[in-house]
Amino acid sequence: MSAEPESQRYLLNQMSMLIDGMKGLNNQIARQVEAMGRYDVEFIKLGRSMTNFESELLELRVDMGKVKLEVGQLRADVGQLRTEMGQFRAEMESRLDAILKRIDDLEGRTHDIADHVEELRSDSLRQYNEVMNAVQDSYQNRMSLRDLEARVSELERIVGLRPPPAA
Repeated sequence: MSAEPESQRYLLNQMSMLIDGMKGLNNQIARQVEAMGRYDVEFIKLGRSMTNFESELLELRVDMGKVKLEVGQLRADVGQLRTEMGQFRAEMESRLDAILKRIDDLEGRTHDIADHVEELRSDSLRQYNEVMNAVQDSYQNRMSLRDLEARVSELERIVGLRPPPAA
C-alpha cells in the first residue's frame, strides 16, 4: 500500500524529467529557427545585390553602346577605350569574385546549419527514446510490484488458513 504513492511519485518524477527534456529541445529548436531567420536575411541581401548587379550591367551595356558609337565616330580614342574596357572587365571580375565568395560563404554556412539541425534532430530523438524507455521501465516496475504484492497477499492468505505445525 505504501509503495503505490512511491511509484506514483516516481512516475511523476519521470514525467517531470520528460517535460524538462522537451523544454530543452524546444529551446534548441527556437535557436535554430532564429538562425534560419538570419540566413534568410542574408539571402535577401544577396538577392538585392544581384538585382543591383543586373541593373548595373544594364547601365553598363547602355554605356557600352554609347562607347561603341563614340568609337565609331572617334577612331583616334581607341587606346582610351581599350583602357576603359580593361578597367571595366577588371572591376566586373572583382565584383563577380566577391559575389561568388559570398555565395560560397553562405553555402558553407547553410551546410553547417544543416549539419547542426541534423545533430539536434538526432539528439532530440535520443532524448525522446531515453524518456520513453524510462516511462516504460517505470510502468514495468509498477506492474512487477503489483504482481509481487498479489503473490505476498496470496501467500499470507494460504499461510493464514493452514493449522499451526504439530509440536
